[in-house]
Amino acid sequence: MTSPFSIAWVRRVRFGVLAAVPLPTGTEPVPSEVLSRLHPREVELATAERGRRQIELVGGRLAYHAARAELGLAEATPLLSSSSRAPLGPAGVTASVSHKEDLALALVASSADGLVGVDLEGGPRDRSAIMSKVCRPEELEAVQQLPETERWPNVMVRFAVKEAIYKAIAPQLGRFFGFQAARVEPEPTGATVTMFLEPADPRYRVEVELERLGTDRVIAMVRASPTARP
Repeated sequence: MTSPFSIAWVRRVRFGVLAAVPLPTGTEPVPSEVLSRLHPREVELATAERGRRQIELVGGRLAYHAARAELGLAEATPLLSSSSRAPLGPAGVTASVSHKEDLALALVASSADGLVGVDLEGGPRDRSAIMSKVCRPEELEAVQQLPETERWPNVMVRFAVKEAIYKAIAPQLGRFFGFQAARVEPEPTGATVTMFLEPADPRYRVEVELERLGTDRVIAMVRASPTARP
């Protein structure tokens, strides 16, 4: 891993460009020389935060700018935040961020192709206890049929995909929806998704790309494209 707040990598993925920025440990304020790499309006957002929230915000914005540049967007437009802290990109751009203790990610794409979401999940801790919250009844039945050692990795993928879907769609709907709003069937490099939104909600075709980070972490990337009602 490279040094904190540097660009670990930037690469083209199925739905756009994905960039990663390592994060430091602790809760010390982000150094001014790092803040100077952000747009002035992003600096305002960062200086209003403290501790890990500030670190994560800055890491996500640095990753966004790296992905934005690789996408060919020359103008350094800021990635702002909605009242619910969802990223707000410039017109024509869809962006999503995710972060864990040591890493921030940003997925950036043209909004003409749909809305993107990204989520990073995993680590050494088995969190199987949350599977009943993450899974719909039919998903839970499928998970319980797996060998015990495979259950949490399977749920982790479902969790990450559902979080990424929420990040892509919820800002457009303007409301919260939970894990039961999607059924996810994991595949080696992606997943099949069936949505269960409210009858009046827009309809979306959701595509998924998965990328593994080591043996116990997964990046879920989604693209949600509006579709006509049947």
